Amino acid sequence: MDFDQDLADVLAASVKNLDPPVTRIVAESARLGRAHRRAQRLRALRVGGASAAVAAVFCAAVVTSQLRDRSAPVPPPPAEPASTAASPTAPPTASPSPSPSPSSSGLRADAQLTPDAMVKLLSDRLPAGGAFVKYQQPYADHSPTEELGAFLRYDDGRGTATFQLTLRKEARPFPGGGRTPGVQDAPFHCDGTPLRPSGPPPGPLSCRTGFLADGSWEMVSATDAVVPGLYGYQVAIWRPDGVVLVFAEFAGTINAYGHEEAATRAEPPVPLAQWQGIAESPDWQFQVPRALVDEGARLASGIPRAPFPEG
Repeated sequence: MDFDQDLADVLAASVKNLDPPVTRIVAESARLGRAHRRAQRLRALRVGGASAAVAAVFCAAVVTSQLRDRSAPVPPPPAEPASTAASPTAPPTASPSPSPSPSSSGLRADAQLTPDAMVKLLSDRLPAGGAFVKYQQPYADHSPTEELGAFLRYDDGRGTATFQLTLRKEARPFPGGGRTPGVQDAPFHCDGTPLRPSGPPPGPLSCRTGFLADGSWEMVSATDAVVPGLYGYQVAIWRPDGVVLVFAEFAGTINAYGHEEAATRAEPPVPLAQWQGIAESPDWQFQVPRALVDEGARLASGIPRAPFPEG
């Protein structure tokens, strides 16, 4: 008999009377299926929970950022580009100040200073509202390269005053080595008049001297002794190059001989500190721009003239 056939018959006989537990097998299969599905659901829940946690963290960060931004100051909107045209609602700007004298504008000093140009320089530095009412040239018989000046009467509505401007070259040598000029050395000095720091009109009496930053020697005085009985301010400067400048203003008018004609006010029109600043300007030079000379001539042509000395 064939061996394969014998083996098949033996196997068939061994299983012929078997009774398999079908019910148990089905139940076990169902249990395993349920367990598998439960495991899948748990995995899904874990993944979903992790995703929800990430989303919650992200949302919390966004909300926190928004709350933080709300508590911070709100930045202003960006400014619009500036316009070259004035806004119709903008406040009006102040009117431009008078143009400075050409001597302070950097022009080349190519002309000789004149008395008229001195009037122009002074006019540009005076307070607004006044006018020159008389103009004299006191040094017409002197060389303009050595000495020149202008005497002016001025009215600002508070009484007529007198200005005297002189620019000249000093023959004495300027003291060197920072040496203080003595009374015999200097072209001007305090005269020893009793001083009064304060008091009733005509006001304080004072005189002081000292060096300026450029090495010039200066005297500044408030006195009633230059023109006896007429209160005034005087600033005199001696520069190291030998040029002497003497500027005086008086609270009244002076006659042809330098005597008081009339005291018209308690004080000169320009405060002493401002008068000192006018005198210390570097624009007072013997050589000035041609434009200053021309502008001075135009200004002086409208001021009433008088000979010096008068009649």
